[in-house]
Amino acid sequence: MTILGALIILFHPSEEQLARAVAMRLACDRLLVVDNSPLPDARAAMMLGEAGVALLHHGNRNGIAGAFNCGLSALFDSGADAVALFDQDSEAPAAYFPVMRDRCESMSGRAFLAGPRIFDENDQRFLPELATSGLTVERLPIHADAALQRCAFLISSGSVISREAFERLGRFDETLFIDHVDTEYCLRALLRSVPVYVVPSLVLLHRIGSRRRHKLGSLELTTMNHPSFRRYYSARNAMQLALQYGLRLPVAIVPNVLTLWQIVQIVLLEKDKLAKLHAIALGLFDGFFGRMGPLERMRPRLAAKVAKAANAVDATDAVNTARLGEMNTPVAGERAMPRTRHS
Repeated sequence: MTILGALIILFHPSEEQLARAVAMRLACDRLLVVDNSPLPDARAAMMLGEAGVALLHHGNRNGIAGAFNCGLSALFDSGADAVALFDQDSEAPAAYFPVMRDRCESMSGRAFLAGPRIFDENDQRFLPELATSGLTVERLPIHADAALQRCAFLISSGSVISREAFERLGRFDETLFIDHVDTEYCLRALLRSVPVYVVPSLVLLHRIGSRRRHKLGSLELTTMNHPSFRRYYSARNAMQLALQYGLRLPVAIVPNVLTLWQIVQIVLLEKDKLAKLHAIALGLFDGFFGRMGPLERMRPRLAAKVAKAANAVDATDAVNTARLGEMNTPVAGERAMPRTRHS
């Protein structure tokens, strides 16, 4: 029987998010929680320890990619055949593990990635499932009665990686730190003939960014409202993917089209326009010249500005909520995994 493990990544978790992690212990075969908060979260250690949930503190070293690699290596070393990835904001549906375990069992011994459909609670609609020839990309019609459907891309939360896929594809790219980490892994899978599947019967509720809808005359536009440091990572990593994969998989250029669309949204509708546009420009430059890694090492001035703004927010949070540990984040790289995840 396939041993299906689960890996949850935490970053300054709330009590509700910790309770969700504890509840998952009974659903999966093996559960590991990686605390990616800069400093160990004493409340998380206590709650998870009392519930018998294994916890590792990773300290946001190399962002979400580093946390994935740490957890995946530990779970596969412990004997898991496949591992489901979750961020702290995602709640697996009741049928997730029985159905996903059955799908994994049907592909036992093979390299694959698989994930549920994603319903964005902020935007109140499903994320599109995409297919690609490597040259073009198209929206995939979903067949609800299909056990599995081949697709091209998955977001990390809710996705399952088989042991054989991890062995063939290797570790997540830690130089990317956060944005497009899962996109890069799927591009790697396409090049190395590791199939990627969506499981139509499973739906994962997820929050993508801080989406807001705006009316411009007869047009309705949606903005993500990510802060400037996320714009930096997104633009930089999109450029790097185009350079790394574009000649072999022209579809890798598409994230840069999304960068251009973000610029339009920022100029028309978002706040802090200059800061965000400046961060995007720096990201494009660094991505083009291969300057990769945490923001505080690549762009210390920008990191200092972000840290100053973050500390101001934390000071307000401390007065309003007195949340443990939220006054202990000195640099922007340690903020790079937001409380509401994305990719």
